[in-house]
Amino acid sequence: MTKKAKVYQSLILVLGLGLAVRQSLISSGGNDELFLSYLALTLLTSLMRLGVPTAAGTISIGFIFILAGLAQLSMGQTITIGITGTIVHYLRDTKARIEWRALLFQAAVVVLGIEAARIAFDFVLRQLPGGRMAAALPMAATVLFIVTALPLATATAMKERVSVWRVLHNRFLWSLPYYLAGAALAGLLTALVQLPLWQTVAIILPLLLLLYLAYGLQIEALARERQHAEELATLQLSMVEALALAVESKELSAVDHLHRMASYAVSLGRAVGLREPELRALRTAAVLHDIGQVAIPDHVIMKPGRLTPEEYERLKVHPDVGADIIERANFPYSVAPIVRAHHERWDGNGYPQGLKGEEIPLEARVLAAVDTFVALCSDRHHRRALSVEKAMAIVRQESGRGLDPDVVKALDEVYLKLSDDAKATAAAPPRIVKGKDGKVVAAETAEETPGFLATIAAARQEEQSLLEFTQILGSSLHLRETLKAISRGFRKQMSFDTVVLYLCNEKRLEATYIEGDNELFSGLSMNIGEGLSGSVADRRKPVLNADPAGEPLGGRSPQKPLRLKSAMSVPLEGPHGVVGVLTFYSEKQEAFAQPQLGLLLALTPKLALTVENSLRFREAETQATFDFLTGLPNAGSLFLHLQNELSRSARNGADLAVLVCDLDGFKQVNDRFGHLTGNKLLQGVAAGFKESCREYDFVARLGGDEFVIVLPGATDEAVKLRRKRFSEMVERVAFELCGERVASLSLGIAFFPQDGRSAEELLAKADELMYQDKSMRKAMRAGMIPAAAHSWMTGTD
Repeated sequence: MTKKAKVYQSLILVLGLGLAVRQSLISSGGNDELFLSYLALTLLTSLMRLGVPTAAGTISIGFIFILAGLAQLSMGQTITIGITGTIVHYLRDTKARIEWRALLFQAAVVVLGIEAARIAFDFVLRQLPGGRMAAALPMAATVLFIVTALPLATATAMKERVSVWRVLHNRFLWSLPYYLAGAALAGLLTALVQLPLWQTVAIILPLLLLLYLAYGLQIEALARERQHAEELATLQLSMVEALALAVESKELSAVDHLHRMASYAVSLGRAVGLREPELRALRTAAVLHDIGQVAIPDHVIMKPGRLTPEEYERLKVHPDVGADIIERANFPYSVAPIVRAHHERWDGNGYPQGLKGEEIPLEARVLAAVDTFVALCSDRHHRRALSVEKAMAIVRQESGRGLDPDVVKALDEVYLKLSDDAKATAAAPPRIVKGKDGKVVAAETAEETPGFLATIAAARQEEQSLLEFTQILGSSLHLRETLKAISRGFRKQMSFDTVVLYLCNEKRLEATYIEGDNELFSGLSMNIGEGLSGSVADRRKPVLNADPAGEPLGGRSPQKPLRLKSAMSVPLEGPHGVVGVLTFYSEKQEAFAQPQLGLLLALTPKLALTVENSLRFREAETQATFDFLTGLPNAGSLFLHLQNELSRSARNGADLAVLVCDLDGFKQVNDRFGHLTGNKLLQGVAAGFKESCREYDFVARLGGDEFVIVLPGATDEAVKLRRKRFSEMVERVAFELCGERVASLSLGIAFFPQDGRSAEELLAKADELMYQDKSMRKAMRAGMIPAAAHSWMTGTD
């Protein structure tokens, strides 16, 4: 309740109860026998629910005795009848906790109404002495209606944050004709009590008989009207529930979630003292509380991690949007204020209006507690469901902070029973029932979840999966990382054993990236048009649950291919044609379904583009780190690799040799045989170095005709043997290209740590020794030193 509403109620309380006390002190006289009769009739009609049925509800006929009391009793006696009827009527309709403030407020309103009606009654009697009762009682009845209905409508409007006129029109105005009819009955009572008993009986018995017959017909007609109105309301709620499920069905658990929300909210609302109209509004609000999320993108609602401040601001609009939608449905009870306030917090830090404490409608406080409890007990994208005990422990922690302490206390007393009751009732949405004439007559609970919800949930999940996969494809240009992430994502959607990404290399498909049985598919290559995947690439059409036996796996592992029972394969077609094929393999028959193929086909254009971009990136990366002519790593790669090897050797205390090589006579080859032959010589030497080295050795082209070789763990003796092999290889390659001995190898060797501890020191030392070797070779060819001297210095035979 807002502060403004509290002040308003307090003023009415003080004024009404003050008038009641004043009348009890100054009022005197009156007919005690008649007072007791009217008081007994008031109690009887209230306890027996004797009243006039209408389409909008039932009104008590106790106001008739108030009008009769204005003419026949003292003000004190009349006010006593009014207050007694109000209290009995309130207690009769209240099934849980009594709200004393609300009860006293209603009693004060009745006192104000009686006081105003008495003033109007006396005024008409003074102004129209000839008309007397015939005019005074209808005027008093009208004033009694206005003065009692207006304060109640104002208080309700403040609570529900709607216009006073709307509440007055929808909930009170319909009863005005019954007040006027009651004035006529009150006039008859005032006339009858003045006659002898036999005359009273003779007059009243025929009237009662006619009244009984007319009343019966009226009851039958109004009962049909009320039943029709209730059926329409039930149908309206059923349709809204079905639409709410359609909106909420991101997954099938939404059916159970909304069912529990409605069941828990009504039970908890009853526990805190809400009445039937308020419970109906609360149940509807529980079903529709998040309908405003239609205005929020799915990627925000279903985000697995914490929302950014911008995303949270977008989310905060959904209570207002939901309330605006619900207001257009024109429910016969107030639902929109509950939906609008269900994310407000007891401490005032909620949204959208920042209401605090009892400023938040009680129904919204109940819904907030239920929403928190049910959310904790449900699976979410980022966590599993908690047990009801753990969930209730967290709800207790929110008492006095986010949630109303009284509501939390009530929930703590009934939460175990709520869970059991929800499990005992069906969770399926209502089903419309038609009569023999084809008209809708009611809605009843379906026994099973309808198929349309599964279809909607599947569509929403596919949309979310596409969003997640799109984020994966945009997060990396490395195909291996991308395939791993896609594999993890698809394992949530379907069961498979191996996924292979085949890439097109001219007219062949090569198994480039494998997740699963790497041994079976590693190195697999086939012609386009050959095998299952090759056929998919050739025809550019996907296949579902095809036989994997068509793949050329023979000779690899005789038993493993036989275990594969089904495959799903799609071509990856980019702007320039097919770039590859993505194939999933399973050891189960018919392992894949059409929706899974549909999801894969929706993803393939983006995946094909990612493959093309990754290949371009890999090519650019290769060009940046590898020599285009020889395919060897370039100088940049050399320095990075050498730094890493030096760090490893320093940690392990291992040896490391760095060789700097230069081709003698390379300029002569270019001059005599042309640059193309020179290029072939460089390529042949580079290939020879690779063939002569171990798998973990590193060969790089430093530039021009210079090469560098890094030999981890190499000893002096091993390097001398390798030097001889390298020299013979260079001379052989040159002879094969040019037909004569035109090139040889100069080489310098530096060892870690003897010759240096950094890459620069080792390369400088090896380069210095390489030029010494080159100078001695020139001197040897000029006859300035004997060949034996060079052999002794270089360690060659």
